[in-house]
Parts: sequence; structure tokens; C-alpha cells
Amino acid sequence: MFTLKRSQFAALAVAFVVLFSSVGGVAAQSDNPEWGQELYEQVEGMQEEYNANADQVDLGPVNLAGTMNVYVNDGDEQATYSFTMNEDNEITSMQQGLDPDAPRKITTTRATLEDIADSDNPAAAFRNAVMSGEIDISGEDGELIETIKWEVAKFLLDYI
Repeated sequence: MFTLKRSQFAALAVAFVVLFSSVGGVAAQSDNPEWGQELYEQVEGMQEEYNANADQVDLGPVNLAGTMNVYVNDGDEQATYSFTMNEDNEITSMQQGLDPDAPRKITTTRATLEDIADSDNPAAAFRNAVMSGEIDISGEDGELIETIKWEVAKFLLDYI
């Protein structure tokens, strides 16, 4: 098993600080492509089923509570949304466009989000997509602590 000495962890943390300290914040955006509106409605429609199974979104020691921006890519086009989750990983609000105050971002593809929304158990499908790398969770630009938290979490998830 890979072990990380305290000095190596400190060096890793300093590298993240240097790498991400000069990156700017997020600008608000709500002009989604046509398919982005349809996908938003599809995701909105699965919210109740997702919340009914939210206890299956177990990502170990990290929690998704709070607001996050979602970047959905399809070829050269991108749709953006933001949503907020509570401590139980339930979706409490959703909107099209980015939230400039969101500390976290999720990046995925249109096909992945469609598969989750069409799933019989969207919460389990979401967790599986995170674990397989189809969904990437990280800190928003300029959110150093959130970035470090998710980079360490991804490193640890490789050993689960």
C-alpha cells in the first residue's frame, strides 16, 4: 500500500497552493444550448427519485453538502447548472447557469448525466459515475481548500 510521509503531504499541499493560487473566480452564465434546457428538465424530473435514494451516495469521508456548479460537455457545447445539497446528500435546489459563490464544481458529459437521470436509481448511478471517473468533482477556480480536499479525496478513493 502506498504511504505518504508528512513531509511529502506538505510538499503536495504547497504544490497545490502554488498551482491554484492565481486562478480567478467563476463568472455567472445561463445561456445554455437547446439540449441544455431539455437536460435540465430531465434532471429536475429525477430529483425526487434521487433524494429518495440519497443515502446511497457514499463517498467515504467527504460530503457533498453545499452549492456546486455543474459543467456538462457535449462536443464543443457546454451547459451549466448549479445545485445545492444538504448534509444527507439530498438535492434541495437547482438552477440553470452558474452560481458565482459555489466553491465546488462537477464536470461531466451530457451522456453521463442523461444516463443518471434515466436510471431507476439516480443516486446510485451518480455515485458509480463519480467512482468510475465519469464525473469529476473539484474546487471551483480560486477555491484552494476545496480543490485540495477533492484532490486528496480522489487519491484516497483509488484505494477503496
